[in-house]
Amino acid sequence: MTIQFRRIFLMVMIGIGGLGPRSEAAPAPCSLLTAAEVEQVVGKLMGTPKAGEEGRAAWCNYEFANGTDAMEVWVFPADGIERARKDAKKPTALKGLGEDAFLNRGMHGLDYVDLFIRKGKTTIKLSLKETAGDEEKLKIFGKKVVGRL
Repeated sequence: MTIQFRRIFLMVMIGIGGLGPRSEAAPAPCSLLTAAEVEQVVGKLMGTPKAGEEGRAAWCNYEFANGTDAMEVWVFPADGIERARKDAKKPTALKGLGEDAFLNRGMHGLDYVDLFIRKGKTTIKLSLKETAGDEEKLKIFGKKVVGRL
C-alpha cells in the first residue's frame, strides 16, 4: 500500500510543486524524527526508514512490524502547502505548528491522514495510515518536526 501511495503522490507532484531541483538547505526527511520517537508513538518498525527523492520533494518511508501501519514524512518547498490545500477535500486548520498547518483525510482517495506544516522556506507533510488516534499522533510528530526546522 505504501508503494501505491508513493506512486499516486508522485503523479500529483506537479500540482504540489515538487518537480525541479531540490534545495540543498531543505532538511533530510529521515532526520526529522528518530526511529525511537516513531516507535514510541506508532509501534515497532520493521527496519531502517527508507529515503527517496523526486525533483524538489524528498520522503522518508517507515514500515512497521505489524504490517498494517504505514507512515511517510515528505519535505517540499514552502509553496507546497498552498498547492496541497487546493487539493484537500476538507482541510482543517491547526494553530501552534509552524507558520501554517492543516490536517486532511483521504487525499487522492487513500486511507491516510496528512498533516501539512509550513515553516520558513519548507513545507513538511506527515502522512499516517488511518488508525485510532491518528490525528493526535501526527500532532505529536508535528511538534517535534517544527522544533527541528
